[in-house]
Amino acid sequence: MSRRRTKTFWGVTGGAGALLLGGLGFVGYEAVSADDEVCCALPEPLYNVPRGPDGEIDVASQSVETSVLTGHDFSLHVRPGGDAADWEIADTGESGGVLRAKGEKTVEGTRYFKFRALKTGSARVVLRERDGDRTMTYPIEVKDNIQGNVVLSDPEAGYSDLPQPEGSHRLADDFEGTVTVAPGRQFSIANRYSNQPGYTWRIVRQPDGTVAGLESERPYVAGDPAAARQDWYGFIARAKGTTTIELFGCYRCGYHDRPVSAESRRFSVTKTLTVVVR
Repeated sequence: MSRRRTKTFWGVTGGAGALLLGGLGFVGYEAVSADDEVCCALPEPLYNVPRGPDGEIDVASQSVETSVLTGHDFSLHVRPGGDAADWEIADTGESGGVLRAKGEKTVEGTRYFKFRALKTGSARVVLRERDGDRTMTYPIEVKDNIQGNVVLSDPEAGYSDLPQPEGSHRLADDFEGTVTVAPGRQFSIANRYSNQPGYTWRIVRQPDGTVAGLESERPYVAGDPAAARQDWYGFIARAKGTTTIELFGCYRCGYHDRPVSAESRRFSVTKTLTVVVR
């Protein structure tokens, strides 16, 4: 659902520049001098990356492998959508002295948790819902140098949805249960969810093509692509019969098709819709 652009960037060191690796790849940003003043910024688009309210690198919620350089700040965020303020830090990752938590800030509904990378090593930061059971775990690697491909990509930004299908009748606002339609009818079913932690959805069981057809696996999106949203999937009823469709939501999996951690497996979901044409 997002566009990827890559460039090669070699020989980055802690004193000359910085790279951040999210779950979707490396992200580059400006070279920084010893006194933390920006000194040698390269032209766009290489360094056009998300930043937090204090200029730190802002890590996308779907990041599952995050690497930062020593001496630099980064933030983890929860975007608006009804319960952004209900998230808190469960583990600051400070036990090994690799990271230091630098506080929290809420700007226009987005909640930022800020950290400083102190020395090389590994740490783990965990965010959790105060009144729920969901968590977001970030394994952090702090390094003296990073080299590799630079990928400017964020699953929560730059999403381009399809236009709403003409003549499609909205039947339900959740992708579960049973709907009944007449042959020849165009209809849409919504997948309603909160995308704050970052879900990746895909159809894993197509409808029986003799009964109903899926117009596109890319939905028409209503709401906020990064928060509370409704993805409307369009279908056409073809002939009398019954068919089942399954939609899988991979929790914080980045571009992986299947869960990549125990946390992903726990909070990933499958929604099942039964369509009756008669």
